[in-house]
Amino acid sequence: MTDVLTKKQRSYNMSMIKAKNTSPEVNLRKLLYANGERGFRLYYKLPGRPDIVFPKYKVAVFIDGCFWHRCPECFTKPKTNKVFWKKKIDSNVIRDTMVNAKLKRSGWKVIRIWEHEIKKDIDKCCTRIQKENLKRKDR
Repeated sequence: MTDVLTKKQRSYNMSMIKAKNTSPEVNLRKLLYANGERGFRLYYKLPGRPDIVFPKYKVAVFIDGCFWHRCPECFTKPKTNKVFWKKKIDSNVIRDTMVNAKLKRSGWKVIRIWEHEIKKDIDKCCTRIQKENLKRKDR
C-alpha cells in the first residue's frame, strides 16, 4: 500500500505531533492537582524525560502514546513505510526498558500509563499515582 499523502505532506503531519503537553498529559495533571496532589514537576532532568515527576517521593510518571511505544492492547502496524516504523518503534521500546532499569537502580519508582488508559478511566490512573506516592511517603 502506498501513502495517500506526498512525502512533504506526511513530513509536515508528523512534525505537528506534540511530544510535550499532549491532551492526555494535561488532563491527568489537572486531575492530580484537583485531587490535591502537589509538588510534581514537569521538566525534571531524569533519564527518559518523564512527563510528571514527584521528586520528594522519587516517582517518575511516563504517559506513553499507544502507537509510539507499541501498546500491547491497541497498537496497529503502519501500512506504509513499514521498515522505518518498525525500526523507530522498536528503538522506542528498547529505550523505555533501559530508562526504566536506570531509574529503578537509582531508587525511583517508574509508572508507565498508556494514553488509552487515560482516555478510558483517568480517575483510575490518578488513583494509581496517588497510591504510589502514599506508599513512598510512609517509608
